[in-house]
Amino acid sequence: MNQYKRLLSNTFIFAIGTFSSKILVILMLRFYTGMMTQDEMGVADLIIKTTSILYPVVSLSIGQAVIRYGLEKKRRKHDVFTIGLFTVLGGFLIALPFHPLLGFVHYNTSAGTTGTLLEYQWLIYLYVLTSCTQNVCSQFIRALGFVRLYAIDGIFRTFVTILLNILYLKVFQWNIFGYVFSIICADALSTVCLFLIAGLWKYVRLRKPNLYLWRSMLAYSLPLVPDAILVYIIGFSDQAFLAAMQDTSVSAIYSIAYRVPTLIALVASIFVDAWQISIVNNNSREEQIRFFSNVGNTYSSIVFIIVSGGIMCAKLAMMILAVPSYFIGWTFIPVLALGAGFNCLSSFQKSVYLLEKQTIPSFLSTAFSAVINIALNALLIPQYGGTGAAIATLVSYIALFLYRAIDSRRFMPVQWNKKRLAGTVLLTGVQAILMLLEPPLWLVWQLVLFALVFLLNCRELLAGVKKLLHRT
Repeated sequence: MNQYKRLLSNTFIFAIGTFSSKILVILMLRFYTGMMTQDEMGVADLIIKTTSILYPVVSLSIGQAVIRYGLEKKRRKHDVFTIGLFTVLGGFLIALPFHPLLGFVHYNTSAGTTGTLLEYQWLIYLYVLTSCTQNVCSQFIRALGFVRLYAIDGIFRTFVTILLNILYLKVFQWNIFGYVFSIICADALSTVCLFLIAGLWKYVRLRKPNLYLWRSMLAYSLPLVPDAILVYIIGFSDQAFLAAMQDTSVSAIYSIAYRVPTLIALVASIFVDAWQISIVNNNSREEQIRFFSNVGNTYSSIVFIIVSGGIMCAKLAMMILAVPSYFIGWTFIPVLALGAGFNCLSSFQKSVYLLEKQTIPSFLSTAFSAVINIALNALLIPQYGGTGAAIATLVSYIALFLYRAIDSRRFMPVQWNKKRLAGTVLLTGVQAILMLLEPPLWLVWQLVLFALVFLLNCRELLAGVKKLLHRT
């Protein structure tokens, strides 16, 4: 199977699994916002985001090394998997004594009360352990080539999470605890099922692991730890600043609005899952550059057509996703959607670093973006609230893409269609501004601009599809 056919096939499989699972979760937001108060939603989301930051620290981002080294034919699979599990377990044990640090994460409620995440320490630690273990298992089955099982597992975890959410929130009324514990149970059950179905227990070796390979995998994954932390900080700092400088109800509204650009980011996650498998091949340098450029331009067209649609449907999306008290959050969506587009492009550029095993430059680019994000959050949120947070996110993602587009050329000079990309960004930028200003006949303007974005990108999109289909 050639690289184009492999990419198309894997993307299709991941699309089925990811969209069916993620869309179900997003559609459940109306249930969540109805069952929990805005303050409870804000605290629950703060727990999720904090765990997302702890996750790479505890796991040392070993999951990324598991798939990267697991895809290499010369590696013994059981060595790769065993090292992944040992690293997660060791990281978890080392992290246990540091639980008092959770007391530094403060939040204010709309009722005037304050609290810290130290109250939820064991819930957070259990979440970290199950999440890290499940990630190593799911990344390993991708390396084994079980892409269908990987997609089915995503759907399975989603259904279990939803069923447990209904049980814990509606029946038991566990609120914050129930919301988070349902995810923990789903990850734990997923891990057990993967061990049984994929026979992962056969790849566990309790004897002394391959220390040379372990050092090599850690050298690859360790720079991804601060990289992953900073990625989450870019998203987490918005809500942390809002919870501290405003209150948890504002943070909750912003969090719900953030789900729309999350849908856009699904394009990146689906594609990157498939892309990460496809880029490891034996092609010549010229073939790799052509492959990256062809796919990258088609991918950017898809991303910004979806961005344009997300901006146009901002109000409708908020009406569907949440109860009326959250509707004001639609004003954050146009800016966040545009930022999500640049985030998708920067994820594509990151694949250059991963292919070349250059994880330190990946970290430096993310650090550059995170510094911009935090500085702008501190500057803009006190005066502009959620709108300031959205602008900070947009600017940081633009900076991240430009940094990687320029820096990664020394490893893989991707040939972007600059004129089309600049024109598309200009049109979507004008679309976002007009959506926020709501001039007369604003919906007509939105339809016209969406049509222009589509027409500008359809040629690139069709050309890319023809290349893919022609080579399958």
